[in-house]
Amino acid sequence: MKYKTKIGFNKGSESVCTGNQSTINSYSLFLIFAIFLIQPLAESKIIPIQSFYQTQNVSIQSGDTLWKLAQKYYGQGQKWTHFQKDNRFTDPHLVYPGDQLNIRLHAPGGIGIMNSTVASVSVVASTAEFVDPVVLEYEWESEKYQITNSEFVTAFQDLPSYKQENYVSDEGGITTYLGEYVGEKLKLLAARSNGFDEDDDIIRKAEDYRNQLLVERLTEVEVDEKIAYSEKELVEYYEENKTEYIEEETVQATCVSLTDEKKAEEAYAMYQEGIDLAEIAETFKSDLQGPGDSQNDPGNTGKFRRDASENWMPFVEAIFGMEVGEEYSEQMELDVGDNVFYLLFRKESQTPARQQTFEEVRDSIVTIIEQQKKRERILAWVEDVTTKGKLNFYPDKVPVPEVPSGDEESSDKSNAEEEK
Repeated sequence: MKYKTKIGFNKGSESVCTGNQSTINSYSLFLIFAIFLIQPLAESKIIPIQSFYQTQNVSIQSGDTLWKLAQKYYGQGQKWTHFQKDNRFTDPHLVYPGDQLNIRLHAPGGIGIMNSTVASVSVVASTAEFVDPVVLEYEWESEKYQITNSEFVTAFQDLPSYKQENYVSDEGGITTYLGEYVGEKLKLLAARSNGFDEDDDIIRKAEDYRNQLLVERLTEVEVDEKIAYSEKELVEYYEENKTEYIEEETVQATCVSLTDEKKAEEAYAMYQEGIDLAEIAETFKSDLQGPGDSQNDPGNTGKFRRDASENWMPFVEAIFGMEVGEEYSEQMELDVGDNVFYLLFRKESQTPARQQTFEEVRDSIVTIIEQQKKRERILAWVEDVTTKGKLNFYPDKVPVPEVPSGDEESSDKSNAEEEK
């Protein structure tokens, strides 16, 4: 099947491909890339992204959180997730003064477009001034189709964040996605040309999926958007469950852990000669197994708690019972599974248990409270729907399916095996 595609933002910059080959001149590529290349400062944790809604850019101030900003601009703190529609976050729980955040304005008609001469977003206040350029034209069975700037950018933004980042970071990635996007369009046209859009089974499955989406959207409106809670409720939950938010005591050690008995003897001989454990760990780093076996930082166990592992309990108890800076006087032999481990170690630090602050655990409490509120709202909503539907249930009229007897079931299995 022959088709044609034409790519470009204006009459002076376009190229044509026939069949499966496509060429795009450099000017067109520049304009396509200009839509997406909004680079944040290296230290920024928020990347404002292109939006076709009217937005304003807000600078994060000291003491700001996404929750507080959502309360200020959207009326409810739990609506902070709406920021993810117009911003990409390295970590939504870590924002810093100076970070830039796109805030969506609820004004009619505003559509944002990219000014390709500078890496910034221009907002057109009136749709009467808006020109949506065509970035690609294609033809299928003598009928012409177009893909506009807004359609292409919206489709790109609908991709998962990691895919967007991959396309933008790869040279030619945006062009690759454009080819994939028009490829999907052409496949859809080919499917319709084959009459698949009239296939009864496909229509039934599409209707089932549509119904599922309708119910999901209804659930969002009747459950997700109707739950509300206050900061006071969050604090009260924290106070009532403080014991759940205690950071347990931890220790850190330098450990040389080997399973090869001969090399363990060599390591112990070096230790008796007064060579430091960190140097011994570096010497045997390719042979280390168990605590401290990191190739990047040999010997460093990292911080661990008393309940780190039952299999290593003699080692754990010994470390917790030592003073900081103290070395275990002998080489410990420890049976773990099918292996014998030979350990030399020194206690480097100990961090006492502490109560985590409300601010530290607030996000996890929000998740718990939201789940509780959703469960409560679902139960109330189901009761409302049941009442409104005037449900009458007649269990005595429900047909009881016949259960095959044991002999029939054995016969069915035998027949199935014979057919195989």
